[in-house]
Amino acid sequence: MNRPNEIARRQAADWFARLLSSDANERDHEAFERWCAASEDNADAYASVAADHDFARLLIDDPQIAAATQKARIAYAGHRGAGGVRRWAALAAAALVVVAAGTVGWRMYRDNAATQTLATAIGQQRTVALADGTRLVLDTNTRLDAHIDGNARELVLREGRIDVDVAHDPRPFSVVSGRGVVRDIGTRFEVERHGEDVAVTLLSGAVNIALAGAGEAKLAPGQRARFGATGGIVVADAEAIEDASRWTEGTLVFKQRRLGDLIAEVNRYSAVQIRLADSSLAELRVSGVFHVGDQTALLEALRKGWSISTTQTSDHEIELSRK
Repeated sequence: MNRPNEIARRQAADWFARLLSSDANERDHEAFERWCAASEDNADAYASVAADHDFARLLIDDPQIAAATQKARIAYAGHRGAGGVRRWAALAAAALVVVAAGTVGWRMYRDNAATQTLATAIGQQRTVALADGTRLVLDTNTRLDAHIDGNARELVLREGRIDVDVAHDPRPFSVVSGRGVVRDIGTRFEVERHGEDVAVTLLSGAVNIALAGAGEAKLAPGQRARFGATGGIVVADAEAIEDASRWTEGTLVFKQRRLGDLIAEVNRYSAVQIRLADSSLAELRVSGVFHVGDQTALLEALRKGWSISTTQTSDHEIELSRK
């Protein structure tokens, strides 16, 4: 297959990202098919982009693949010769990856009745039991979709943080967040997402994380994996396991952590934001146990323990500076 031109490849990459999104809908799929049919380069470019990703192997027997490839066969039934075969193969590969990479989004729109949207407001935490017995704790300002059917159990974390205690069940369990798919192997774990940055912390059992085109990682208890919009998976040891999940009890535990990290964490729980007047304060090391949403106690601790001045600059902002 000839190398697709760069414009078609960039467009193909955009289509791959769009179809992987949890909010891709039927109009997106129809527009994608029209784009593929517009030129041989487009279909070839998408197949090339798809070949860079390893999701295609995950759903080889999925009935949605058969439906998608059948539509591709009909669309290209009129083509003959080597060029037609090449275009058919390219679109078949594209159809395969659309289904495989867009597992959650495709399946959710397939059966909206089985999809449950869960959310919390700023400062709110919520515990939810799913239909299969899985227990979720949603942290402040969190939004996710939960889909359970006869074949699989899938969550899409769009923003925020969740603690997941997976119920034993023969159906596979996965969490999609950003570019990654977290597959449970009988365990308890946490997933946190802010923008395109995602962190996965394993508390017990085992999980496997796969990124589109960027490999996989298997975590051991106490390990944390991070990934973003680009690059691969970075795995490191998390803080003590007993502390990692204390937020589910309304407590934040910091042991010689940056003040900047503490402020960013505390700000998630309040409409009144804490700002640093001096950026060098962000590197100050702080230890302590803080209750989420209790800004008054935190500010008092910073004033007494770290000689920091606090000033209410507006109804929605408190500024920290050195005394």
